[in-house]
Amino acid sequence: MKFEELVRLIHFCKTIEKEGTDPFDLDVKKFLETLRRYHKKWKSLDDLLLDAEALAELAKVIELQGRWIKDRSSSFYIDPALLELKLRMLEPHQLATAFVRSWHPILAVDRITPQRLKEGLNYWNALLPLNERKEEFPLPSMLDTTFDLEDLIELNIISKSEFDESIQAVLNELEDRGRIEYHDFIYGDAFETSIIKAYLTSYLVSEGKAELDINPLEDEVFISPSNTKDNAKVNHTPGRSIPISLSYEDWLRWREKRNHGQEPNGR
Repeated sequence: MKFEELVRLIHFCKTIEKEGTDPFDLDVKKFLETLRRYHKKWKSLDDLLLDAEALAELAKVIELQGRWIKDRSSSFYIDPALLELKLRMLEPHQLATAFVRSWHPILAVDRITPQRLKEGLNYWNALLPLNERKEEFPLPSMLDTTFDLEDLIELNIISKSEFDESIQAVLNELEDRGRIEYHDFIYGDAFETSIIKAYLTSYLVSEGKAELDINPLEDEVFISPSNTKDNAKVNHTPGRSIPISLSYEDWLRWREKRNHGQEPNGR
């Protein structure tokens, strides 16, 4: 028996959790009615597991709804449309009173003489409009030079031998593990070391000693050692420059997944 509607609802819940969209986009009442409609049709263990998964995903969305309300109430959130309506309903004297109460000028009458105040007003009135004096503020120029490994070596921040040893250690690990999901290879016990490993791995890819295999449909990136055995030729092979997102939050999710016994899959 197929339950396409229920599967779509489960995927919709997961999308809300992953993308961070409005949790109230899900109609909880309709979701429960759908579960009730399918309840009498459950016959196998897979059907019951699907029902349990649907309830679990629904509970997560309801939790997000509660968190959304809590965040809005704790931050005194006011809907912009409601705020605009309240402002339009105020009388002019009420609006002026509210403005005076919230006004905190940086100048006061008892701190400046009328003459200085007049001079300041005359200076302000003499200024050209912004659209006429924007050319006086040139855009910042971009540096034409880059800061690469040779610069680090010249500044004695790192030695060439230390860098080569680190690169070789990462390459040896990649050769031992074989083809593996990129984040599973990069991430480790500490986020700081993971960033360093990602930096070293980028050199392996640019040198042609490692290859990236990107699956855009599944949003997956795999890395594997290069099949080329001639290292002399590999060093002259230009690699691709591909930006891959690394974040502390993503590393935390990866570590939690690993700690729950779902070991990263190497392929």
